[in-house]
Amino acid sequence: MRRTPLALASLVLTGAIVLTGCSSGPTDTEVESTTTPTQATVPVNNKTDCSDLTIDKDNTALPSVSGDAGQEPTPTWTGQEAPTNLTVKTLAAGDGDPVAQDSWVVTDYVGWQWNKDKPFDSSYSRGKASSFSLGGVVPGWRCGLNKHRVGDRLEISVPPELGYGNDESVGPAGTLVFVVEIKDVFTVAEVTAGTKDATVEGEQALADRGITVNGALGTPATITVKDGATEPTQPEIIVLARGTGEAVTAQSTIITQHAATDWTNSKDQSTWKTGKPDTISMASSPALAGLVGVPMGSRVVILLPGAKVGEPAAAFVMDLDRLA
Repeated sequence: MRRTPLALASLVLTGAIVLTGCSSGPTDTEVESTTTPTQATVPVNNKTDCSDLTIDKDNTALPSVSGDAGQEPTPTWTGQEAPTNLTVKTLAAGDGDPVAQDSWVVTDYVGWQWNKDKPFDSSYSRGKASSFSLGGVVPGWRCGLNKHRVGDRLEISVPPELGYGNDESVGPAGTLVFVVEIKDVFTVAEVTAGTKDATVEGEQALADRGITVNGALGTPATITVKDGATEPTQPEIIVLARGTGEAVTAQSTIITQHAATDWTNSKDQSTWKTGKPDTISMASSPALAGLVGVPMGSRVVILLPGAKVGEPAAAFVMDLDRLA
């Protein structure tokens, strides 16, 4: 449901790489992350306390949905007025791990505006499940999925105040209905630990480039550039520590933690500090083509030239923690 991309989130360091903070639906930047249902725009009320909500388990106004699990369903609308409360109906119950409000989840989903047959967003049509943090999505999703389990198939009716409101210019307006299949769930701590078993191999290459990375594998890292270090003229990727997981492909979607600095060490950002890992689509990230073939669980350093003449280069330390 997100229409703007989530490229290396919130790392606007230089024109070399733009990382905007939304998840699942990345933008036309050099490094992008993937599309997720609830980040097309800024949520109407991102501070909602789920314990204050009345969450119904069913409502006769909900549309019936046809179609098997794993396939995009089709709604049949009742013609009734939309529920006023957040409503979460369990279509099929799973027995996997429970979801918390701050979990990362992998889901297949489709969403409709109330009484409309055409979906406004669907992971099924993209052919790939979406991975995102519930801490960064609209309250209807965060509170609606909370305490459900991997394997659950849910029908969720989200009132405007827990979604995108009633302004069509902001996002899908009015009450929204989703069918959601929860495929996997994990925590930020599990993501962060993704590189703990990697084998260090690139220390000399970093020293030769004047780059310093601090932080043990599987823990937060920082990166600095030595005074006088030569700026890159094209993207450079150095494997600092090599993991043993599946190799990155040109079509991979990677869940990553990373820190960055500009070449003067005057601007820096870190997903470890924000507690919000990024999801990066390799297909939308030409600057990261050098990651193809690198195994998951690796820690890499990425050096990018300035996007425009006169702009400083940027240096990233990135953990390839998990495939989405």
